[in-house]
Amino acid sequence: MTIPMVSIIVYGAWLALLLVGSRRAPKGSFHQDFMSLEATKNLQGFAALGVICHHLSQPPQNGGPMDALGQMQLFREIGFCFVAVFFFVSGYGLLKSLESKPNYLDKFARRRILPIVVCFYVMNLFYIAFHLALGTKMPVSEWICKITGVALLNDNAWFVPVIIVMYLAFYAAFKKGAGQTGANSNRAFAFVFAVIALQIGWFLFNKHFTWWWGERDWWKKPGALFLAPWYKRPVALWYEGEWWVNSTIAFFVGMLFARNEKSVVEFFKRAWVVKLIISILLFVGAFAFKMSLWENNIHYWLEFSGDNTTLPRVIMFSSDTLLVLTWLLFLCLLRMKIWTKNRVFELWGKYSLEFYLMQAIPLRAFSILFGWSDKSFRAKEGLKLGGWNDQLMALAYLVLAIAATMLLGIIVKFVTQRIVGLFFEKRGEKA
Repeated sequence: MTIPMVSIIVYGAWLALLLVGSRRAPKGSFHQDFMSLEATKNLQGFAALGVICHHLSQPPQNGGPMDALGQMQLFREIGFCFVAVFFFVSGYGLLKSLESKPNYLDKFARRRILPIVVCFYVMNLFYIAFHLALGTKMPVSEWICKITGVALLNDNAWFVPVIIVMYLAFYAAFKKGAGQTGANSNRAFAFVFAVIALQIGWFLFNKHFTWWWGERDWWKKPGALFLAPWYKRPVALWYEGEWWVNSTIAFFVGMLFARNEKSVVEFFKRAWVVKLIISILLFVGAFAFKMSLWENNIHYWLEFSGDNTTLPRVIMFSSDTLLVLTWLLFLCLLRMKIWTKNRVFELWGKYSLEFYLMQAIPLRAFSILFGWSDKSFRAKEGLKLGGWNDQLMALAYLVLAIAATMLLGIIVKFVTQRIVGLFFEKRGEKA
């Protein structure tokens, strides 16, 4: 019998992280600070670690050590739930800042959006160098689009344009003085929701590539997708993929929670144990429902089998939305009683965006070193490692990828802060 070392070590490490530094409220009481800045930063660290585990659990299933990472199956299925945490905290934090900081929107673009934009382009420099080192071949038009951000050189960077769109939507909605209550507030909330719905609608129509661009059903012909220009191939442009939209509703939920926090928390306190149990059952039920849809061939990728209808995607998207909502409900209820503060979550919370954006390079680079590469990479045979137990190789891959991600993320944040700092210095302001 083969001992599932990857499962034991990974899930054991997660259990240890959640227990070390856990802050339990005394019996009969609740934490008043479970949505404080410190608490939400730790929550973001938790989510960032969840995202990299999600990506680590997605290696190509071609045998050997890569298959051993398949033991992290749970993370593969709920990666978007971890991303939902970022959107939830962002929506919550923006509305709280709007209400607590005078003239908050006056410098919104350069204080909230500029650092993200700078981080994106600093990140892009690393990915340009990485692809040049690998000898990746792309048409000039593709290089230009991916260097400028019109398309993505790093698939994981989809989060940046989406969060910027949401920030701009928030700014446009509240710039005329709308607060948390009143008719203006309702219109502002409706506008943000409409922006989210528009993004979802575009994906549900477009799906994974521009099937509508060209003669009718052009993509159904054998080899058509492979021979098409790069911008017509799958997942080449913005919003081509469900991951662009299936967690964004959490941004709106975060705003709603911020507006109604006092009354919602008071409601949650009554029969808290019952509500927590219900939230767990709802989450498990939503997860089971999603899995049953896959088993019945209802999912997002049906166009590659010739089915380009929208209804199956709407059904699957509805199940994802239900999963996100029940996940957020569970987290809020749980953290009212217990939330974890430790150095690991603090570190990953501080660098959450940078770690998120930089993980693709180590994941791909070390997959080459450990014996796997796809057609876009040129792995030298001499670099491949061999002779190790598959599970030991998988664990080594995991440790090296996480360590390299952290190193690259710290460098990117350092460079980003220096560039943003220079911008503020020229304006005579503090960053």
